[in-house]
Amino acid sequence: MDRTGIIVVTICVILLFLTWPEMPQRPQQPQPVTTSTNAVGTNVVQQPVQPAAAPLPSTPGIKPSVELESEKLVTLETEDSVYTFTSAGGLKTVGLNHHEAKPCSSTNQADVIHLNHGVDLPVFSLNGLEDSEFSIDRDGGLVTMVSTNQAGIRITKQFVAGTNYLLHTSIKLENKGSESVKLNPSKLVLGTAMPLRPDDTYPVWGTQWHNGEDLEEIDEGWFANRTLGCFPGTPRAQFVSPPQAPINWGGVHNRFFAMTTMPKTQLPGARIHSQKTTNHRLLNDIPTEGQYVHHAGILATLELPHSELEAGSAVTHEFTTYAGPKEYRTLVAHGVAENNSLQSVMGFDGFFGFFARVLLRSMNGLNGFGLSYAWSIIAITIIIKILFWPLTKASTVSMKRMSAYQPQMADIREKYKSDPQKMNRKIMEFMREHKINPMGGCLPILIQLPVFFGFFTMLRSAVELRGAEFLWICDLSESDTVAHIFGFPINPMPMLMAVTMLVQARLTPTSPTMDPMQQKMMKYMPLIFIVILYNFSSGLTLYWTVQNMLSILQTKLTRNIVVDVPDANTANAALAKPIKAKPKNKRKK
Repeated sequence: MDRTGIIVVTICVILLFLTWPEMPQRPQQPQPVTTSTNAVGTNVVQQPVQPAAAPLPSTPGIKPSVELESEKLVTLETEDSVYTFTSAGGLKTVGLNHHEAKPCSSTNQADVIHLNHGVDLPVFSLNGLEDSEFSIDRDGGLVTMVSTNQAGIRITKQFVAGTNYLLHTSIKLENKGSESVKLNPSKLVLGTAMPLRPDDTYPVWGTQWHNGEDLEEIDEGWFANRTLGCFPGTPRAQFVSPPQAPINWGGVHNRFFAMTTMPKTQLPGARIHSQKTTNHRLLNDIPTEGQYVHHAGILATLELPHSELEAGSAVTHEFTTYAGPKEYRTLVAHGVAENNSLQSVMGFDGFFGFFARVLLRSMNGLNGFGLSYAWSIIAITIIIKILFWPLTKASTVSMKRMSAYQPQMADIREKYKSDPQKMNRKIMEFMREHKINPMGGCLPILIQLPVFFGFFTMLRSAVELRGAEFLWICDLSESDTVAHIFGFPINPMPMLMAVTMLVQARLTPTSPTMDPMQQKMMKYMPLIFIVILYNFSSGLTLYWTVQNMLSILQTKLTRNIVVDVPDANTANAALAKPIKAKPKNKRKK
C-alpha cells in the first residue's frame, strides 16, 4: 500500500506538469473601425480591408506584401465547408458547416467555426514573390487567381473543393519574359493557428509537420517558454526547421481542428517557418459591435526552394489541404489515400497513443450502436473495470496475506537489522513460503497506467465530445460550469469526483508500514486532484468519477473475500521454523 501511495502521488505530479493551463494573454484595447455596406455581385463581394493588427514587439519576418484598393471575395461551397478566397492571393477563411462556434450558446445564432479567421495573410499566398493584387474569378467549382509581379513572373493559382474537407490547389509560376529570372526562396503561407476562444485554457495550438518518419510540432508553449507551463521565461518569436526532405505535410492546428497542406511531389530542401503573429477578432464575437481585439496567433509557412526560372519556362506546385475537424477516422482515410500519415495530426503516436486510438475507436463504436458519447465513456469504464477484476482480486488476496503476516516480517527485520542484505533475503524467502506477492498492491495500478493516460489523451482532443450533452452538461469537451459566484466558476462534476475520491480513500485500508507523511498525502489527494482537474473537460472528470464509483463498489466486494491466513500460534510456529530456499531442479543424467 505504501508503494501504491507513491505511485498515485507520482501520477498527480506528472499530470500537474503536463497539463497545467497556460495563463491567457491579456488582449489589447479594442480599436474602432469604420463599417460600410458591402457591394455584392454574383460570385464576387467587394468590401473594405480590415484594419491591420499592430504586430507583436520584436516579431520578425512575414507581413502582407499585396496592397488592396478593395478586397474581392469569392466563395466555394460544399456540404461540409465554405471556402472564401480573396484577391490578396489565397484562401481567406474556411467555414465548417457542421461545427458550431458556441455549442453551449443559448442564442439562436447559428455561427460556425471559421479557420484562419481574422488574419492578414491568406493561406497559399507566396510571401516574397507577390507584390500586386490578383484578379479572381470563379467558373463553376473552379476558382482562378492571376497576378504578374514586378519581375515579370506570372502567378496563376487554381482551387477546386473536394469532399471530406479537402481542397486541391495548383500554383503555377511562369516566366513570360525573354530573360531568365532568379527566384528568391518564397514562403507559402499554411495558415495561422489560434485557440478556439480567447480565454482557452488548453495550450494545444501551434504548427505541426511530418518529416517522413515522425510528427514534429511547435506549440504555443514553446513560444511562451514558461518553465513548467506557469513560470515566466523569455518569449521566443520565431522558429525555423532545418532543411528536410520529404515533408509529408505541414500546417496549423488547435485542440479540435487542423488546416494541413500536403505537397503532391517531393520538395527537397523545404523548411517550415513558424512565428508569433496577431489575429483580430470582433469584440465578444458580436458582429454588430464593430470593434476588434487582438490576440496572439502562430503563423506557419513552408519555404519553397526556388532557384532560377528560364525564359518561357514554368514550374507548377500542387497541394491537397485538409481543413476540418480532428476526426481520427477521416484523417486515417486521407492518410492512407495520400500515403503520408496524416492521422498523426491527432497526436496519438507513441506508446500511450496506442491506447488512445483503441479507446477512441471503442467510444465511436459504442456510439454507432446508439449510445451517447457520455454513456459510451461510462460503458468503456465499466468494461475496463471488469477486465481488470481478476487482477484486482488477486491483489487484494495478496495484500490481506501481507497484512496478516506483518508481525512476523517485523520480527525478521528486527532480528537481521544489522545485516540489511540478509534481512531482505529472509523477508523474500518468507513471502515466497507464504505466497505473498510484494508487488500485489502496485501491479493493478501499474498495468492500468497506460489505459489512464490513453483515456486522458483521447478525451483531451476528441472532437466527437464537442457539443455532446449529458444531464446538466452541454459540452463534454469543456468544464461543466453552471454558474459563477464572484467570478469563480461552479463546476459540479469535479466536486462530485472529489467526493467519490474521499469515500474511496476512507474505504481503502492503509498499510501498517505506511509512514505518517504518506498517510497525509493520501488524505489530501482528493484536494490535489480537484485543483488540477477543476477546469478540465467534463468528459475526463466524468470518466474519473465513474471509475471512482466502481472502485468503491470493488472495495466493498473484495472486503468479503475470505483469505486463508494463519492464526497467531500458527504464524509464530511458521516463524520459528527454519526457512529454506526451494532447491533448484537438478538436471537428470
